[in-house]
Amino acid sequence: MRKSDPGDRRRFSPRLVPTLAMVAMLPLLLYLGTWQARRYLDSAARVQAYHRQHDELPPLQSLDVQGDRNAALHFRRVTLAGKVDVAQAQLLTARYKFGQRGYSVVAPFEVASGPHAKVLVLLGWVPEAHIDDWLGQLAADPPRQVRGRAQFVNMLNSQETQVNQRGQRAVWMFPNPRAMAARIAGLDPDLLIESGDQSSGAFMDPTKWPVQGYEFPVRPLPIKHVEYSATWYGLAATLVGVWIALSLRRRDQGAG
Repeated sequence: MRKSDPGDRRRFSPRLVPTLAMVAMLPLLLYLGTWQARRYLDSAARVQAYHRQHDELPPLQSLDVQGDRNAALHFRRVTLAGKVDVAQAQLLTARYKFGQRGYSVVAPFEVASGPHAKVLVLLGWVPEAHIDDWLGQLAADPPRQVRGRAQFVNMLNSQETQVNQRGQRAVWMFPNPRAMAARIAGLDPDLLIESGDQSSGAFMDPTKWPVQGYEFPVRPLPIKHVEYSATWYGLAATLVGVWIALSLRRRDQGAG
């Protein structure tokens, strides 16, 4: 039997430069992995809270609530009776769907419940070429019920101003009830009702207007944070493995 050559045996002798690089990089990679793991927990908690508010609780038919309005109304489904004030409808620009430029339409909805006489409703999207005709039809027969999701948007800039004017209607970039309340008397400055249902990914007919619906609000989904965390921890493990490999040298090699 051939005896192993003593010179083939390796000893653990870390090199200076790889060790310094490992010491500098490893804490950062571990921090990033842990940060993403914590973000996963936060995101999962937000998803759970949303499902509880939106899916488990029944739709509200009144904006009269006890205690914290934000906690009671945020992301709740609502079915409200009242009347759309079409004369004060506002437009949201830079909205493209199905390859067409169009406007999302928001309008005050007169309600008999809640602390304010009106609440802002996002009615949906209409192609630019048809917006005037659609608004005319809306004025002839204003909706007396809205169904959708309530959302508090009180973090938006109250000093935002309109970006354009189309005829008699102001054009805005965002549905900002706090800014719009300055010109619409009695408007709730914090609450927005997004009409329609939550988007499911199903086919939407581009010839039927308005295009309504709203998105799931938690982005990115929790699983993405798991993937990011695994990536950072994997890079940390790879770094340690490379450092160990570089630190194992044959015994006949001098220190370097």
